[in-house]
Parts: sequence; structure tokens; C-alpha cells
Amino acid sequence: MVLLVIFLIVQIHQQKTMENMSIAAIIMNIGKNTYDALSGSEIQFDRRVNGIWFNLSNSDFRFYVYSAFYDDRPSLLSLPVIRLTAVSDPYAEFSKRNVTRLYCVLRKDTEVKVVKMKGEPKPIGFGWPLNKINAREYIYTCPTLEGMIPTSVSIVKSKTEYSAAEVPVTLPKKPETKRDFCVCVQAAYGTLDPYRIIEWMELQKILGVSLVGVYVLSASETVLKVFKHYSDEKFVDLRKIDYIYTSEPSAKEFWLHLTPAINDCIYRHMYEFKRMVIVDFDEFIMPRKHQNLLDLVSYLDEVSTAERSPHVNFVFRNNYFFFDLETTRNTSEHLTFLKFRKKVAVSPEGYSVKSIINPQACTHMHNHYCWGVTKNYTSQGITKSVDPEIALNQHYKKCHFSQKECQHQLEDATQDDIMLRFKDRLSRNVRGKVKQILD
Repeated sequence: MVLLVIFLIVQIHQQKTMENMSIAAIIMNIGKNTYDALSGSEIQFDRRVNGIWFNLSNSDFRFYVYSAFYDDRPSLLSLPVIRLTAVSDPYAEFSKRNVTRLYCVLRKDTEVKVVKMKGEPKPIGFGWPLNKINAREYIYTCPTLEGMIPTSVSIVKSKTEYSAAEVPVTLPKKPETKRDFCVCVQAAYGTLDPYRIIEWMELQKILGVSLVGVYVLSASETVLKVFKHYSDEKFVDLRKIDYIYTSEPSAKEFWLHLTPAINDCIYRHMYEFKRMVIVDFDEFIMPRKHQNLLDLVSYLDEVSTAERSPHVNFVFRNNYFFFDLETTRNTSEHLTFLKFRKKVAVSPEGYSVKSIINPQACTHMHNHYCWGVTKNYTSQGITKSVDPEIALNQHYKKCHFSQKECQHQLEDATQDDIMLRFKDRLSRNVRGKVKQILD
């Protein structure tokens, strides 16, 4: 018992020397099971999903890890690796601070191995100030050793350095049968309309989605109630993601947390689904000539095969259905997708696109594009832009351009009644859920 107490004191002392180390991270590192509540909410998140960031910072750089996954996809064409979803100081600045390389400390039971980090980290975002100092979102990669599946990993700047913080390594589930589609959404934050969330969830079901990965950064009690309902019926994998430093709105540090949630979702479910859909809560990918996503992707795969130009991932052009436009009369305020059926011109190629990706291929994902693939897929086209006559990303919001540009786009708006194909089913399902959850 005395030795255990001494060990815990040393652990805590080591942690306190690290910049801004959260109490939650210390608790996680010494194996407690009691830190499981979403602050300010009645909804409980268990120890494995409580959203903490592990602080691996030192005197030379800041380094925060949200999660780590064991990646043994056959398409790597190599030994398995550990993928860390992280936010750190910009990697390009490390060398300016005399940090020329990083090392991974792999642990399994009493076995500890120190290996050189594999290559440079892959960015998954464009960065944002963290506590007024620039930081950036990355996927860091650690190699593994043959015959060793680590249970935790740390990052250090020299082979002799000690790190008290350990990040648990998650082994993704590998079911015998894969389902078709999972949606991965960037971290939920700000003001979300619970009625629109219900409508969006019910539409995803109609389109053929089996699971939605939801990561809560901030949300109202009512929105959390909606998420919890869908979590209880196993349609949502509900997780929490904490602010690393501050939730102060003026700091806008939420930007750094958005794509780490997407990448955690991809790695967590990469063996469970054939495809991942990357969209936000105010948009969805709508097949124009097919009834659902499965028929759409099957068609796109057939075309690629026939043209002898296989593509790993598909991106879909953006199309705004602005709230500034005239609405359809006699339609419930809770049915946004049916009420707003006027749209502006399709956005230019590459602007605010959204993706359907192959999770066996993608290594690091931005909100719009997959930015890299595993070795086995590098000979193929990484991304194929889909003809907007075949499918579009339908995007619902107020016009956010300049007044002049908004006026120009709104003047050229056209009617689009494609959502009427789902009118009866969507209306019925949304009414039922609103009554069940909110009334």
C-alpha cells in the first residue's frame, strides 16, 4: 500500500510539471473510474468516452492527444501502426526548438519499447490559435514491433525522456459482417436546433445510413436529449470531446476540435463499415438519380470500373438552399428540407464539397477531403468529383456571403422538388420522433 501511494504521488507530481495538465487526464492515467459525467448535463458518458485530451506537452512544445488507434489494415502493406489524433504546435516549428525527432513509447503490461516516430505527422486541418499561440490538428503515426500490440503509447523527444501521461490504444471492432454506411460529423458545438437534428437523423436512415458518430463539444440540454435518444436506439455512437484550453466564444478554439472528431470516428469504425460519409448537421448527400446511398455508390463504382479509372473516394459538389429564399407554404416549421425547396446555383468545383470515403484507404481526413491514403491505394485516383446531375451535397443555412453576392445568388434561385420523393415517409417519421422525444 505504501509503495502504491508513493507511486501515485510521483505520478501526480510528474503531471503537474506539464503545461495545463487537466485533472481529468491525471485521473485517467492512474486508472480511476469515477470521472464519467458530462459537465452541466444529466447525460452520463462512461470512462472510455469522457472526452479528455491527454497532455503530452513538454518544455519545447505543446502536444495534446484525443485518441490512439491500432491500425493493422492490410492496405498498409507494412506492419501495423498506431494513429494518434492530436493537436500540437505546428510541426514545422519543432526543428526551430532543437527538436529534430520524436519517439514513441509503446507499453504492454510490463514491456516497454521506445521507437522512432514514423515520418512527419499528417495535417487534418489548417490550424488555429490555442491560448493565443498557433496550433494545428494532426494525425501522428507510431510504428509497432512484430508480435506486440501496445495497450498504451506516449510521445517523447528523446529515448531517455520519461512521460507520465499514457494514451490508451484502442483496437477497433472487427465484426464478421460489415454494414454499408456510417456518417462521421465534425464535433457538435454552438446553437443546434433539436428539431432539425431529428429531421437530419431520420433522413440519414432513409438514405441507408446505419450509424452516426456524434462528438459533443457543446450543446443544449434539449439537443443532448435528442442525441441520447438516438444513442439509446443504437443509431448514434455518442461521445464527448472537451475543449483543450477554453470554450470562450471569442477565442473560437472550437475550430481545432472539429476534424479530430471526424478522424476518431473513421478509425474507430473503419472495420465496421464499407463506406464513411463525411457531412455536417446542416447538409446531406442527396442522390439525384438513385433512391439511396447504396445504389448511388454502386453506380459510381461500376462507372469507375467500366472506365478503368478506379477511385478510392468520392466528393460531391455543394448546393446551397438558403433560408433567405421563399419557403413552401403549408409545411411544418420542423421540416426544413421540405419547407426550403429553392436553391441557388451549384457552388464551384472544390468549394465546400463533402465526401464519401473508403475507410480501408483514408489515412487523414479534413472536413471536405480525404488528404491521404494507404500504400495499396496510392496507384489509384484518390478522389473523384461526382457529376452534380448524379448527386449533390445539399446545404441549408442563411446566405453568408457579402450583401451584393447574396443578392446576386438569390436572384438566380430555382425550384428543386427532389425532396418530395421522401415527403410522406420523412414527415411521418419526424412527427413520431418529435412526439416521442420533445413533446
